[in-house]
Amino acid sequence: MELLNLFLQGLLGFTVTLGFSILFNVPRQALLSASLIGAGAHMLRFALRQMGVSNELATYCGALSVGLVGYWQARRLGLPRLVFTVTGIISMIPGIPAYETVVHFSRGNILDGLQSGIRATILASAIAAGLSTARILTEVEWTRSPVTLDEPEPAVVD
Repeated sequence: MELLNLFLQGLLGFTVTLGFSILFNVPRQALLSASLIGAGAHMLRFALRQMGVSNELATYCGALSVGLVGYWQARRLGLPRLVFTVTGIISMIPGIPAYETVVHFSRGNILDGLQSGIRATILASAIAAGLSTARILTEVEWTRSPVTLDEPEPAVVD
């Protein structure tokens, strides 16, 4: 893996994230942070792919990093987590497999369309799983049990 390619991918990830951050009206004080989070995740995903890791696992790791660092930045700046996580995963959205799905189906290639559609679904699921894992790791509410076995259930009054 060449360092120049990694730098170029980081620059592209930064630019894409910055553009979508502006489009989504991210507050000015968070633009740089959101763009750096997106660039870092994109670079991580690219580096993992270059080392031979599957696209799905690399996407999961990128989304996990967006979720963890996005949570930290959201707490630090007092902003909602979505400001950083939504913009940070934009570069990982499986647009090409989704587009290929439509093209294959429109040409009558059902099997190729199904293959592309499943690939797009798995990649989208990897993004969701990475963000969910980050949320489980960072939210204290996930570690508390809402129901205890010692307390009787309240009586229903009609």
